[in-house]
Amino acid sequence: MRGVTLPELLIVLVLVGIAASIVTPPLGRALDRAAVGEGADRYSTLHETARALAIARGRHARVELDSARHQAVIALRRTPTQWDTVDARPLGRSSFSASRVIMTFSPLGVGFGASNTSIVFSAGVAAETVTVSRTGRLKRY
Repeated sequence: MRGVTLPELLIVLVLVGIAASIVTPPLGRALDRAAVGEGADRYSTLHETARALAIARGRHARVELDSARHQAVIALRRTPTQWDTVDARPLGRSSFSASRVIMTFSPLGVGFGASNTSIVFSAGVAAETVTVSRTGRLKRY
């Protein structure tokens, strides 16, 4: 019977450890970039959905960011002081910070209170900024 000796086993374990230490940092950065991209994509989709909903329904719509729950909420105006929640979606595992947490769209699709709003998604060493223009359109950097 032929078996594996202890020195052979140790050499293999050292080589696997070296290979893992070389591969792990780039893999972690790639996962961070993917999480940030996912968060920005999800927010972009919800932002455009709220804008299209305001136009389609002929009512004010808004997107409200909740950083504690890592989610965004779309709501339609029922009365001047009441909003009906239409949808609440998670924004992924990346964290985010926003200069304004509520963006409102008129029935024409124009953004109110959203001019130059910046939302920064970050995870680890990766970050991406989504900026809302004066008209309510998005720019991603």
